[in-house]
Order: sequence, then C-alpha cells, then structure tokens
Amino acid sequence: MKKHLLFLFSIFSILSFSQTLEVQVNKNPALTNEVIQLQFIIKAKGNDFIPPSLTNFHVLSGPHQGFSQSYSNINGKSTREIKTTISYTLQAKKEGSFIIPSASVKVEGKRIKSKTLKLKIEKSNTNTTQNTKKENNIFVKQIISKNDIFVGEQFSSISKIYIKEGANIQNSEINAITYDGFWEDEVKINTNKQKREIINGVPYRVIKFRHSVLTSQKDGDLFIPSTEMKVMTPTRGQLISKHPFFGSQYQTILSEQTLKTRAKNIKVRKLPQPIPKNFYGIVSEKFTVKTETDKTKLKTSEAISYKITFRGNGNINMLEPFDIKFPSSFEVFSPTITDKTFVGNNNTGGKKTFEYILIPREEGVYIINSVKFNYFNPETEKYIKISTKDYKIEVEKGKDYVSKDTSTTITNISLKFNGFSKIKNRTIIYNWFIPLFWSLFLLLFLSILIPYILSKRTIDTEESKRRKSTKIAIKRLKNAQIRLKNNDFDSFFEEIEKSLWGYFADKFNVNSSKLSKETIEDYFNKNQISSDLQNQFIKILSVCEFARYSPSSERFKKMEETLEKSKLIIVEVESNLKRK
Repeated sequence: MKKHLLFLFSIFSILSFSQTLEVQVNKNPALTNEVIQLQFIIKAKGNDFIPPSLTNFHVLSGPHQGFSQSYSNINGKSTREIKTTISYTLQAKKEGSFIIPSASVKVEGKRIKSKTLKLKIEKSNTNTTQNTKKENNIFVKQIISKNDIFVGEQFSSISKIYIKEGANIQNSEINAITYDGFWEDEVKINTNKQKREIINGVPYRVIKFRHSVLTSQKDGDLFIPSTEMKVMTPTRGQLISKHPFFGSQYQTILSEQTLKTRAKNIKVRKLPQPIPKNFYGIVSEKFTVKTETDKTKLKTSEAISYKITFRGNGNINMLEPFDIKFPSSFEVFSPTITDKTFVGNNNTGGKKTFEYILIPREEGVYIINSVKFNYFNPETEKYIKISTKDYKIEVEKGKDYVSKDTSTTITNISLKFNGFSKIKNRTIIYNWFIPLFWSLFLLLFLSILIPYILSKRTIDTEESKRRKSTKIAIKRLKNAQIRLKNNDFDSFFEEIEKSLWGYFADKFNVNSSKLSKETIEDYFNKNQISSDLQNQFIKILSVCEFARYSPSSERFKKMEETLEKSKLIIVEVESNLKRK
C-alpha cells in the first residue's frame, strides 16, 4: 500500500512540475521605432520572478505581474485554470539580431526557466512619402528556390501576398497558374496563417496562398508565367452621419486592384551522358534501396514475400516498378505498391515499397540476385550506384505446383495418362470425355442462341453507350459526392481533381509521371476529341486548384456546379471515344 501511495505521489509531483514558462513578443521582426510587448506566461501561480537582461532595449514599462484564474464545469466536472503573466513594454536601441536571455519564476518551491528568444530588429523607414502610394500597400510575389536545374530535379514555387500594416483587403480572385513542362505537387497550406516581414523599413502582413513542389519534365529554357490576382480594397467614402456615442459613420467604397507576379525563367539542363544502365529517372541528393524476404527455406508451391523499399527525397513518388530478373522457375506476381511519400517544402520524400509474391515450381537452390540501381545527384552532378544483397533460396520438394498456364496443365495431364494402365486410362478418358463433350455442346448452343436473341432486341445503341458513360462518371466521382454531402470543401475539390486525372490516366494508359495539361491536349487530339471538350476538361482542373480561394458564401453552390460539370465531361469524353 505504501509503495502504491509513493508511486501516486511521485506521479503527482511530476505533473505539478511539468509547467513551462513561455516567452513571446507581439512583433518579430520589429522596427527600431516600434513599441514591443514582451510577455512571460505560466499556467500556475508563480512568484519570485528573476528577469532577463534587457541591455539592448529601452524598458518603457515593466515588469508588470498579473494573476488570473478561471473556472469551468463540463458534464459535472469542475476545472480551474490559473495563469501568471509578467509583461514588459520595450523599444530597441538599435537594429540587429538580439537574444532575450532566459527568465525564471518559482512555482511550488521549484524554479522554472524560459527558453531564450531571438528577436530581429530592423531600421525603420523615415521616408514615408515613398510608401503612401496605393500600389505599395498591397503586392504579390512568386519565390522559387532554384532557377538552374536538371531534368527530374525538384524545386519549390511559393506565391505570397504582402499587405502593408494598416491596409486591408476584402475578397480575392486568383487566376490559375499553368506550370507547362513541370509536374506539380501542391503543398497544403493554412491561408489563415500570417507572418510579419519588413521590406525597406516598412512592415507587412504576409500570407502564403500557394506552395508547389515542381518536377521538371523536359530540358530547355522553361517559364513559370506571370499570374494575376484581383483584390477588393476598402476605402473611406463620404460622411454618412455623426452620432454622439458611436462617432462619425463613413461610407465604405470597394475598389478593384489587379496584382501581378513576375514571370520566372527556369533553365533545365539535360542529364549527363551516357546515362548508365539501371537508371530509372530518379534525381535525388540522398537515396537508398533495401530488400528483404520473409523466408529463405521453403517447399514447392509455398509463397515468398520479397520487398524492395526505396527511401529518400526528390522525385521518388514517380518511381514505377521496373524489370527484375527472378529465377525462371519462380512464378512472379505483379507487385503490390505501398506509397508512403509526402510533399515537403522543397521536394517530395519518404519511401515507396514494391512487394512481390514468388512461388517456386521446382525444388533446388536458387539465387535472387541483388537489385542494382542508379540515381543522379544534382549536387555533385554524378550518377550514384547502389545495390542490395543476394538471397540464397533453398526449395524442397512439396506439393506439385499447378500453374495458371493452361498449356502446362494439359502437358501434366498427358504425362499422367502415359503412366496409367489401359483400364485406368479408359476410366480417366471416359470421366474426362463426358463433361468435356457436354461443355463443348453447351458452348456451341450458347454461341448460336445468344447472337439470335441479341439480333431480335431493339436497342438504342447511343443511349446504351450514354448509360455506360454515366456509370463510369458516377463511379469515378463517388468520393467527391460523399465530400459534397459532408460539406467538406477542400477535400471535395481534391477528390474531383484526383478523379479527373485518374480517369484520364486509365482511359489513355498514361503514366502518372507524364500527366500534365499538355498531355491532355496531345491525347485528346490523337483521339479526335473536340477542342471544346479539351478546354472544359482543363478548366475544371483549374477550378479545383483554386476553388478554396472563392468566397465562403458561394462554396456549396460551386461544389454542386463542379460535380455536375465533372460528371458531364467524363460522359462526353466517353461518348466521343465510343463514336470512333
């Protein structure tokens, strides 16, 4: 009992002292002429505060210590929250990067320290006349991480809007960005998150509204074109009324402003020649391959799981299964692909696993040779060769392996016939002949009957094709329809985009690494699909890319319209193809 009490006491002691003294400022970076609020916060009752050294700052006021507590009752359970806040009002003495050292406070006899805080101070711009122009209040920028790359190399493209402090915007409309010659992986971002940046001594609120990881698909001088963003900015109009309590009321005038980013030129170089054997297009600064098997000793007709795991960064998500030489007496099934890649800030990364199921047909000792793999490192501009280990597989006699190949089955049957006596042969032939005879007779009868029945039916072929096309569209867009019912706006447009790209890739047998809006035009033209359908297809994809920036009041309506348009475009493409 004493041990139990001691254990509980130690747990409560740990919990009571798991407090942290948080440190925060309201501006970072800040200007030399700005007032900065510095706060130390702990969710407990603290005392005996030891302040940090603030020699690089003018202390305008502080430290001020405040104590607050709140109570809540949820489902009959009462909780109390206590908070101690120590605050300062500061102003920097000069520009530069400064460290605010740790402070500490005592809670229940234990001293708790804060972390250090790095604060950047920039010189304020005293020339305000340059910043009174309307166009300097709001602007957009596109920032790329690289502009000189190799084919297959990845880089980031980030679009930001800069809003001068004090300025405001209402509603925005962003034109689609077309990354011709690049495969785009979009990074999920929080458009409600804001950062503070100082440009030429002027503070701005900065919102990231698009972040993409781009993979170059071809060499040459490629361009990321300029993109436009329309914003509505409110300005004060004429005086409407004066109120003794609420003050003067003015009319709000919304004016439209078009913001543009600069076009970016990207130089994409060819990969060095000669390209080595076992190179499958991977461009990465760090890449590994590993193989594993669940067994090395087994019997015929038993299965082996053979996994190849690729791990690294770069265009790993575009890696597809390639030819591997397994022993000829092994039955090899198509691999199961497990994709655990993710989109990072500047490239994709993670791992991709191909799992093969192998079944040996004959006894013996076999070698599964090592997997040899080459990838290109753009940093060193060299091809790197990596390989795995060999596996020795010992196969003992077990059950006879029955292949799916019918010719093998017939050979096995004929061999068994030769080994039987005449009486057994007659019995087996009789047992096989009767079912075979009736099977062939039934097939012959059905081959005559079915065309006869079909010839008597009057079917509207165009309507039949239309119904099949509609079924394909509904099946493709099933997940999007679920998102619509749940009013899940962002996921809805992701599902629409996946459905259209997936439909296009499957219909025209296009590898996922080659999917682009240019590819749509190529395959639609080859299959004589009208340019109008091409434009509609691409337009829906563009809508999906930028739908989340539409006003919230129009979102549900936009979801319904996009779902209906997506369904119709698949039906029209299907119908167009079936007329050929």
